[in-house]
Amino acid sequence: MDLYIVTGHTKGLGRALVEQLGREPETELIALGRAPDGPIPGGAQLFVDLAAPRAVESACDRIEERMRGKRYGKAVLVNNAGVISPVGMLDRVDAAELERSLAVNFAAPILLMRRFLIAMATAAKVKRVINISSGAARRPYFGWGAYCAAKAGLDMISRVAALEAQAAMTGVQVVSLAPGVIDTPMQGVVRSASPEEFVDVERFRAMKAKGELRPPEEVAADILRLEKSGKLFAEPIADLRTLGE
Repeated sequence: MDLYIVTGHTKGLGRALVEQLGREPETELIALGRAPDGPIPGGAQLFVDLAAPRAVESACDRIEERMRGKRYGKAVLVNNAGVISPVGMLDRVDAAELERSLAVNFAAPILLMRRFLIAMATAAKVKRVINISSGAARRPYFGWGAYCAAKAGLDMISRVAALEAQAAMTGVQVVSLAPGVIDTPMQGVVRSASPEEFVDVERFRAMKAKGELRPPEEVAADILRLEKSGKLFAEPIADLRTLGE
Protein backbone atom coordinates (compact mmCIF):
# COMPACT_ATOMS: atom_id res chain seq x y z
CA MET A 1 0.00 0.00 0.00
CA ASP A 2 1.20 3.49 -0.92
CA LEU A 3 0.22 6.72 0.83
CA TYR A 4 -0.29 10.07 -0.87
CA ILE A 5 -0.99 13.29 1.03
CA VAL A 6 -2.08 16.18 -1.20
CA THR A 7 -2.87 19.76 -0.15
CA GLY A 8 -5.16 22.18 -1.96
CA HIS A 9 -7.32 19.51 -3.57
CA THR A 10 -10.58 21.38 -4.12
CA LYS A 11 -9.64 22.92 -7.46
CA GLY A 12 -7.01 23.17 -10.14
CA LEU A 13 -3.95 20.94 -10.10
CA GLY A 14 -4.72 19.58 -6.63
CA ARG A 15 -8.16 18.38 -7.69
CA ALA A 16 -6.71 16.70 -10.78
CA LEU A 17 -4.04 14.95 -8.73
CA VAL A 18 -6.56 13.68 -6.19
CA GLU A 19 -9.00 12.50 -8.86
CA GLN A 20 -6.29 10.51 -10.62
CA LEU A 21 -4.81 9.08 -7.44
CA GLY A 22 -8.28 8.12 -6.24
CA ARG A 23 -8.60 5.72 -9.17
CA GLU A 24 -5.39 3.86 -8.38
CA PRO A 25 -5.54 0.54 -6.53
CA GLU A 26 -3.41 -0.07 -3.46
CA THR A 27 -3.23 3.66 -2.74
CA GLU A 28 -4.40 5.42 0.42
CA LEU A 29 -5.16 9.08 -0.23
CA ILE A 30 -5.41 11.92 2.28
CA ALA A 31 -6.41 15.32 0.91
CA LEU A 32 -5.98 18.47 2.98
CA GLY A 33 -7.89 21.65 2.23
CA ARG A 34 -10.89 23.78 2.98
CA ALA A 35 -13.50 21.13 2.14
CA PRO A 36 -15.37 19.47 5.04
CA ASP A 37 -14.13 16.19 6.48
CA GLY A 38 -15.40 13.20 4.59
CA PRO A 39 -14.63 10.22 2.38
CA ILE A 40 -13.27 10.61 -1.14
CA PRO A 41 -12.35 7.92 -3.68
CA GLY A 42 -9.22 6.25 -2.37
CA GLY A 43 -9.32 7.76 1.09
CA ALA A 44 -10.44 10.86 2.97
CA GLN A 45 -10.35 14.63 2.89
CA LEU A 46 -9.59 16.57 6.07
CA PHE A 47 -10.50 20.19 6.61
CA VAL A 48 -7.60 22.47 7.51
CA ASP A 49 -6.88 26.17 7.27
CA LEU A 50 -3.32 26.14 5.99
CA ALA A 51 -2.89 29.77 7.01
CA ALA A 52 -3.08 28.75 10.68
CA PRO A 53 0.03 26.94 11.99
CA ARG A 54 -1.84 25.35 14.88
CA ALA A 55 -4.43 24.00 12.46
CA VAL A 56 -1.67 22.51 10.34
CA GLU A 57 -0.17 20.78 13.37
CA SER A 58 -3.61 19.48 14.35
CA ALA A 59 -4.14 18.09 10.84
CA CYS A 60 -0.79 16.31 11.10
CA ASP A 61 -1.91 14.78 14.40
CA ARG A 62 -5.05 13.49 12.69
CA ILE A 63 -3.08 12.04 9.78
CA GLU A 64 -0.72 10.24 12.14
CA GLU A 65 -3.70 8.80 14.01
CA ARG A 66 -5.04 7.39 10.73
CA MET A 67 -1.60 5.94 9.99
CA ARG A 68 -1.13 4.32 13.37
CA GLY A 69 0.12 0.75 13.03
CA LYS A 70 0.36 0.91 9.22
CA ARG A 71 3.43 0.43 7.05
CA TYR A 72 3.68 1.74 3.48
CA GLY A 73 5.79 0.77 0.54
CA LYS A 74 5.87 4.43 -0.48
CA ALA A 75 4.68 7.68 1.07
CA VAL A 76 4.44 10.90 -0.94
CA LEU A 77 3.64 14.40 0.31
CA VAL A 78 2.49 16.85 -2.37
CA ASN A 79 2.54 20.44 -1.11
CA ASN A 80 0.30 21.86 -3.81
CA ALA A 81 -1.88 24.44 -2.05
CA GLY A 82 -1.12 28.05 -2.89
CA VAL A 83 -2.59 31.53 -3.21
CA ILE A 84 -1.51 34.30 -5.56
CA SER A 85 -3.13 37.14 -3.58
CA PRO A 86 -2.29 39.80 -2.71
CA VAL A 87 -1.36 41.14 -6.14
CA GLY A 88 0.04 44.66 -6.11
CA MET A 89 3.01 46.75 -5.12
CA LEU A 90 4.36 45.88 -1.69
CA ASP A 91 3.52 49.26 -0.19
CA ARG A 92 -0.11 49.00 -1.37
CA VAL A 93 -1.18 45.46 -0.44
CA ASP A 94 -3.11 44.58 2.70
CA ALA A 95 -0.93 43.39 5.58
CA ALA A 96 -3.32 40.62 6.62
CA GLU A 97 -3.44 39.28 3.06
CA LEU A 98 0.33 39.40 2.92
CA GLU A 99 0.61 37.40 6.13
CA ARG A 100 -1.90 34.82 4.91
CA SER A 101 -0.06 34.43 1.60
CA LEU A 102 3.25 33.71 3.31
CA ALA A 103 1.57 31.30 5.73
CA VAL A 104 -0.12 29.24 3.00
CA ASN A 105 2.65 29.35 0.39
CA PHE A 106 5.68 28.99 2.65
CA ALA A 107 5.09 28.22 6.34
CA ALA A 108 2.50 25.47 5.87
CA PRO A 109 4.61 23.42 3.42
CA ILE A 110 7.58 23.55 5.79
CA LEU A 111 5.48 22.47 8.76
CA LEU A 112 3.95 19.63 6.76
CA MET A 113 7.35 18.51 5.49
CA ARG A 114 8.70 18.43 9.04
CA ARG A 115 5.90 16.26 10.35
CA PHE A 116 5.94 14.04 7.26
CA LEU A 117 9.65 13.35 7.63
CA ILE A 118 9.24 12.51 11.31
CA ALA A 119 6.18 10.30 10.84
CA MET A 120 7.50 8.42 7.81
CA ALA A 121 11.00 7.77 9.12
CA THR A 122 10.04 4.19 9.93
CA ALA A 123 6.53 3.96 8.44
CA ALA A 124 7.46 3.93 4.74
CA LYS A 125 10.22 2.34 2.72
CA VAL A 126 10.23 5.07 0.05
CA LYS A 127 9.66 8.66 1.17
CA ARG A 128 9.09 11.51 -1.31
CA VAL A 129 8.18 15.19 -1.08
CA ILE A 130 6.91 17.17 -4.06
CA ASN A 131 6.70 20.90 -3.43
CA ILE A 132 4.78 22.67 -6.17
CA SER A 133 6.83 25.76 -6.91
CA SER A 134 6.62 28.25 -9.78
CA GLY A 135 8.65 30.06 -12.37
CA ALA A 136 7.94 33.04 -10.09
CA ALA A 137 10.40 31.51 -7.62
CA ARG A 138 13.16 32.00 -10.14
CA ARG A 139 12.39 35.40 -11.65
CA PRO A 140 10.68 38.49 -10.22
CA TYR A 141 7.20 39.58 -11.27
CA PHE A 142 5.92 43.08 -10.60
CA GLY A 143 3.09 42.88 -8.08
CA TRP A 144 3.80 39.31 -7.00
CA GLY A 145 6.20 40.08 -4.15
CA ALA A 146 4.74 37.72 -1.56
CA TYR A 147 4.18 34.89 -4.03
CA CYS A 148 7.65 35.17 -5.56
CA ALA A 149 9.31 35.33 -2.16
CA ALA A 150 7.38 32.35 -0.77
CA LYS A 151 8.07 30.17 -3.80
CA ALA A 152 11.75 31.12 -3.78
CA GLY A 153 11.82 30.13 -0.12
CA LEU A 154 10.13 26.84 -0.97
CA ASP A 155 12.87 26.17 -3.53
CA MET A 156 15.53 26.78 -0.90
CA ILE A 157 13.96 24.67 1.85
CA SER A 158 13.68 21.87 -0.72
CA ARG A 159 17.39 22.19 -1.48
CA VAL A 160 18.18 22.07 2.24
CA ALA A 161 15.91 19.08 2.86
CA ALA A 162 17.48 17.20 -0.04
CA LEU A 163 20.97 18.02 1.23
CA GLU A 164 20.10 16.87 4.75
CA ALA A 165 18.55 13.65 3.45
CA GLN A 166 21.67 12.90 1.45
CA ALA A 167 23.99 13.61 4.37
CA ALA A 168 21.90 11.63 6.85
CA MET A 169 21.28 8.84 4.31
CA THR A 170 17.56 8.76 5.08
CA GLY A 171 16.60 7.95 1.49
CA VAL A 172 14.12 10.83 1.38
CA GLN A 173 13.67 12.33 -2.09
CA VAL A 174 12.65 15.99 -2.39
CA VAL A 175 11.85 18.17 -5.39
CA SER A 176 10.56 21.71 -5.79
CA LEU A 177 8.74 21.57 -9.10
CA ALA A 178 7.68 24.42 -11.36
CA PRO A 179 4.73 22.90 -13.27
CA GLY A 180 4.40 25.54 -16.00
CA VAL A 181 1.38 27.73 -16.67
CA ILE A 182 -1.83 25.83 -15.92
CA ASP A 183 -5.45 26.73 -16.62
CA THR A 184 -6.59 27.05 -13.00
CA PRO A 185 -8.68 29.48 -10.94
CA MET A 186 -5.42 31.08 -9.78
CA GLN A 187 -4.80 32.19 -13.34
CA GLY A 188 -8.24 33.77 -13.32
CA VAL A 189 -7.21 35.86 -10.33
CA VAL A 190 -4.05 36.90 -12.16
CA ARG A 191 -6.00 37.98 -15.27
CA SER A 192 -8.46 39.99 -13.19
CA ALA A 193 -5.71 42.24 -11.82
CA SER A 194 -5.35 45.78 -13.11
CA PRO A 195 -2.20 46.87 -14.99
CA GLU A 196 -1.37 49.05 -11.98
CA GLU A 197 -1.38 45.95 -9.75
CA PHE A 198 0.30 43.60 -12.25
CA VAL A 199 2.08 45.13 -15.23
CA ASP A 200 2.26 41.82 -17.15
CA VAL A 201 -1.49 41.19 -16.98
CA GLU A 202 -2.07 41.58 -20.73
CA ARG A 203 0.50 38.89 -21.49
CA PHE A 204 -1.32 36.46 -19.22
CA ARG A 205 -4.66 37.37 -20.76
CA ALA A 206 -3.19 36.73 -24.21
CA MET A 207 -1.89 33.32 -23.12
CA LYS A 208 -5.41 32.33 -22.10
CA ALA A 209 -6.90 33.68 -25.33
CA LYS A 210 -4.36 31.74 -27.42
CA GLY A 211 -4.98 28.48 -25.54
CA GLU A 212 -1.44 28.34 -24.16
CA LEU A 213 -2.48 27.25 -20.65
CA ARG A 214 -2.20 23.52 -19.99
CA PRO A 215 -5.20 21.65 -18.57
CA PRO A 216 -4.56 20.62 -14.95
CA GLU A 217 -5.45 17.02 -15.79
CA GLU A 218 -2.54 16.80 -18.24
CA VAL A 219 -0.11 18.35 -15.79
CA ALA A 220 -1.23 16.03 -12.99
CA ALA A 221 -0.76 12.99 -15.23
CA ASP A 222 2.77 14.11 -16.11
CA ILE A 223 3.69 14.69 -12.46
CA LEU A 224 2.41 11.30 -11.35
CA ARG A 225 4.10 9.52 -14.25
CA LEU A 226 7.45 11.11 -13.47
CA GLU A 227 7.01 10.55 -9.74
CA LYS A 228 6.37 6.86 -10.20
CA SER A 229 9.41 6.49 -12.46
CA GLY A 230 11.59 8.41 -10.00
CA LYS A 231 12.70 10.81 -12.73
CA LEU A 232 11.05 13.70 -10.92
CA PHE A 233 13.75 13.62 -8.24
CA ALA A 234 16.92 13.82 -10.32
CA GLU A 235 17.55 17.31 -8.88
CA PRO A 236 15.90 19.17 -5.96
CA ILE A 237 14.87 22.03 -8.28
CA ALA A 238 13.00 21.06 -11.43
CA ASP A 239 10.78 22.40 -14.21
CA LEU A 240 8.09 20.08 -15.56
CA ARG A 241 8.40 21.57 -19.02
CA THR A 242 11.96 20.24 -19.37
CA LEU A 243 11.42 17.02 -17.47
CA GLY A 244 8.60 16.07 -19.79
CA GLU A 245 10.72 16.31 -22.91
